[in-house]
Amino acid sequence: MTDLIESLEDFTWDNYKDISDALTEFSEFQIDNEMMRQASVYSYYYGLMCAAKNDMNNKSVELTQFISKFRKEAKAKSVAKLTAKDLDDLVFSDPQYGLLQSEVNQASFKYELLKGLVRALEHKKDMIIQASANKREETKLYK
Repeated sequence: MTDLIESLEDFTWDNYKDISDALTEFSEFQIDNEMMRQASVYSYYYGLMCAAKNDMNNKSVELTQFISKFRKEAKAKSVAKLTAKDLDDLVFSDPQYGLLQSEVNQASFKYELLKGLVRALEHKKDMIIQASANKREETKLYK
């Protein structure tokens, strides 16, 4: 199951549903195996989520640095005093800003998808615990 995503780059919206279905699927006849694997699978996807958050944060810093540098250079080049709105307009109309903002958006999207998978694994843990408890109660009926 951990081979579903080998790296953060392999994780896309296109394979999200398949990965989600595979991660949350379990058989009540395999509860012991599921319980043993759950922590490892959770840990793996939590790590991927952390890597995605780190990537998102790094891209956000790049965007902030670009904005700051662009505004500083625009002020230095301008003969007239530019207002904050003027500077914003210059930054937001620059193609490089659009590319960097898009990268931040994509990184955030990937992080949120992985966060959803991690939450699904938390729900799966609860389901495994409940199925295990139900199985124990069922065996008590036949004693």
